[in-house]
Amino acid sequence: MTRWIMTALGLMALVLGGCATVPEGDADTAYQDPAEDLRILEQREPPVEDDRNLMYQLLVAEFASVRGQLSAALEAYLKAMRLTEDPQIAARATRISIYSNQDVKGQDAAARWVELDPDDLSARQALAVFHLRNGDADQARRQFRELVVRSDDPAAAFAQIGGGLGREEDADASLAVLKSLAESFSDVPEAHLVYAQAALRSGEADVAVTAADAGLDVAPDSRELATLRAQALIESGRVDAGRAAFETLIERYPGDGELRLYLARTLLDAGREQDALRHFRQVLVDRPNDAGVLYATGLLTLDAGHPKEARPYFLRLVELGERTNEAYYFLGQIAEDRARIEDALRWYEQVEGDNRLAAKLRRAVLLGDLGRLGASRTLLEQVREQHPAESVRGYLVEGEVLRRNQLYDEAISLYADALERHPGNTDLIYGRALTAVLQDNVDSAERDLRYILERDPDNAQALNALGYTLVDVTDRHQEGFELIQRAHSMDPDNAAILDSMGWAHYRLGNYQEALTFLRRAHEQMPDAEVSAHLGEVLWAMGERQEARRIWRQALDEAPDDPALKETMQRLDPS
Repeated sequence: MTRWIMTALGLMALVLGGCATVPEGDADTAYQDPAEDLRILEQREPPVEDDRNLMYQLLVAEFASVRGQLSAALEAYLKAMRLTEDPQIAARATRISIYSNQDVKGQDAAARWVELDPDDLSARQALAVFHLRNGDADQARRQFRELVVRSDDPAAAFAQIGGGLGREEDADASLAVLKSLAESFSDVPEAHLVYAQAALRSGEADVAVTAADAGLDVAPDSRELATLRAQALIESGRVDAGRAAFETLIERYPGDGELRLYLARTLLDAGREQDALRHFRQVLVDRPNDAGVLYATGLLTLDAGHPKEARPYFLRLVELGERTNEAYYFLGQIAEDRARIEDALRWYEQVEGDNRLAAKLRRAVLLGDLGRLGASRTLLEQVREQHPAESVRGYLVEGEVLRRNQLYDEAISLYADALERHPGNTDLIYGRALTAVLQDNVDSAERDLRYILERDPDNAQALNALGYTLVDVTDRHQEGFELIQRAHSMDPDNAAILDSMGWAHYRLGNYQEALTFLRRAHEQMPDAEVSAHLGEVLWAMGERQEARRIWRQALDEAPDDPALKETMQRLDPS
C-alpha cells in the first residue's frame, strides 16, 4: 500500500478511534503526527477526480471525516472498497456505518469485508448484526453460525456474539437468534449461557431458567450457569428455590465471597429486603471494610425501621473515608430520629454532592424547630439564591417552618411574595391554603383549593385537603365526604386519605366504617393526628381503654401536638 493510503488510514483511525468494533491494524499506528501528514497531503498535487481512482476516494473520505462529514466519508469509502482488495478499506466503511447508524450501507460494507477476508470473525459479527437490524433474521443466524464454525474457540465466539447482541435495541430479535444458535450448538455450554443471559436481560426469567438447565445438562459443573439459574429462579418469582440454589453454590464454593453478595443483590432486586439484609450482614463478616456492602447494609437496616442498628455502618464509612456524603446525610436522619437535633445539624452541615441541597433544607427545618428562625430563613434565602431551579421548594420549606412556629400571618406574606415570583404555582397556592385553614380562614382556603382543582380536577391531594377541611371545620360533611371519596378512588392506599375517609365517616355517624379506615391509616402512619382521630372514634364506640392506650403512645412521640392534646382534654380531662 502506498504512503498516501497509509497516511489516510492513519488519520481515519484518529477520527474514528472510539467507534470501531474490530481491532485496528498496524498501519493505523505507523505515523505519530497525523497533522503533519495532513499538511503533506494538502501540499501535494491532488489526484484527478474520478470514481475509479482509489487515491481520490481515500482523500475525499479523509477530508470529509476531518470536517465531521461522515455521510460523505462513508460514500467515498464505499466506492474505495470496490477499487481494492484490501479488507481494511471495507472495515473502515463498516465502522463509519456503525458510528453514523447507517445500517443498510453498513450491511453492504460488511458484506464486502467478509468477501475479502472470510475468516475475520469481526467482519462476520458486523454483517450478522446489520442483517438483524435490517430485518433479515435468517441471514443473521447464518452469519453467526458461520462465525462459530470458523472460530477456533466456540466459547469465545459465543461470548463475542453475546456481547454484541447485548447492545442491540431489538431485544426480541436478538433473543430469537440466540435461541436458534443454542439449538444448533446444543453441545456448547456457552451457547446456552449467552441465551440465558439475554433472556434474563429481557425480563424472560422463566426462559433463562430453561436455557440454564439445558446448559447444565452439557456442563453440570458450570458455576456460571448454576449462578445464572439461581438468579433467574429468584427473578421469576421462585424466590425460595433460587435462594436454595444459591445456598448450595455457597456451600460448594465456600471461598467465593462474591456468591453471597450476588445472592444479596438479587434478593434486593426481587424486593426481598429482609432476606437481602441478612446476607449483606453475612458478607460483612468476611469483608468488614467493603464500602458498597456497608452502605447497602446500613440503608436496608434504616429502611427496616432500625436507625440505631444502622448507625454503626454509616459511622464505619466515615472512618474509612468512603461514601462519606451519603453517610453524613443518613447519620443526620438517624440523629433526627433520636431527637438529637444538634448532632443532626452537625452531620447535615458536612454533606456535599447530590444530597447537599436536601441536607440544607433539613437544617433549615431543624433550625426553625429550635426557634432559630433568623438562621433558618437566612439559610433558605441562600438556597433560593444558589439554586434558582429549587426556588419554589425553598419557599415551601420556609412556609412549613413558619407554620410549625404558628407564624401564620408571616407565612401568608411569604406565599404572596413567592407567588409574585412564581405566579400560578399550584404548590405554593396549596401551601397558602393549608396556612389559611390554620387561621380558620376557610373561605380563603377553599378559594385556593378550588383554583387548583379547576386546573387539575383529578388532583387527589387538593381533593383530600378540601374535603377534609369541609368535613372537619364546617357542617358541609356530605360535600366534603364526596370530595374525599374521589381522592380515595385515585389513591386508595394513601394513609392521609384513609384518615380523611375515616374522619368523614365519623362526622356522618358511620362509626364502624370510620373505625375500619382509621385503623388502616394508623397502621401505615401512626402519627399524632391519626391517633387523635382513631382514639376519638374508639371513645365514641365505648372502647375507652384502647382509646387511652393509643393516645398515650402518640403522646410519647409527640407530647406537644395541639390536635392530640385538644382531643384528650376535650374527651378525657382526667
